Amino acid sequence: MREAVRTLLRTLPLNDPDEPEFAATRRMFTALSALSTLRPRDEIEVMLGVQALAAYHASAALWRLGMNLKRPQGDSTRHFTAAATAARTFDTMLKAMERRQARPLPAAERPAPRQWDPVHPTAFIQAMATACQIDDDAPDEGPDPEIIWTPEAIALANDIAEQDRIAEENEGLDIANTEGILPGGGMIVPAVPTPQQNAYLARRNGLNLKREWADNKRRGIKAYPKIRPIRTGDFIP
Repeated sequence: MREAVRTLLRTLPLNDPDEPEFAATRRMFTALSALSTLRPRDEIEVMLGVQALAAYHASAALWRLGMNLKRPQGDSTRHFTAAATAARTFDTMLKAMERRQARPLPAAERPAPRQWDPVHPTAFIQAMATACQIDDDAPDEGPDPEIIWTPEAIALANDIAEQDRIAEENEGLDIANTEGILPGGGMIVPAVPTPQQNAYLARRNGLNLKREWADNKRRGIKAYPKIRPIRTGDFIP
């Protein structure tokens, strides 16, 4: 997969000096998202997916050269034929993958299911860039040492995860200027909430409904949670 990702990213047009860094990062991330959307099941399907996306990138780059290289004249118009050929190649590779995926994999080759965690594009691309820039000629350092989780390390990891959870729940809120937040994160509804308090209360109430819905599903209850009216003096946990 590391080699496939490296091959795919090498087909991206990333050498525009006037393009901001976030645009290049977004293009790399969307290319990897497109590869995952094809749902390759084994190495051959990964190769087909990379080839299909490479043809798409080639077609997009050639259409740009033909249409927007100052103005179509002379040598710029020759890119139209190459762009159309690359577009047909993209379609051919997709059909090849569809034909292959129409047949189930042998039971021995089926990969184990995996639950993917939410990703942040910039951090994801930085991690992939580090992995793909490993020197192929560097000596093999052997397997990674076994990690031993001590109780202190587990407690630290849990604290970091809790901080990340709280930061994600409060993302976009003006916590510094929000009065009345209780130590546990809840709030008692004031008579005249400020805009910051209104936003905080709405977020907390939405999270409570989301947790209640998830708990109901675990218990086999399909009914949606009841939206209860909020009054002055109510405690929103």
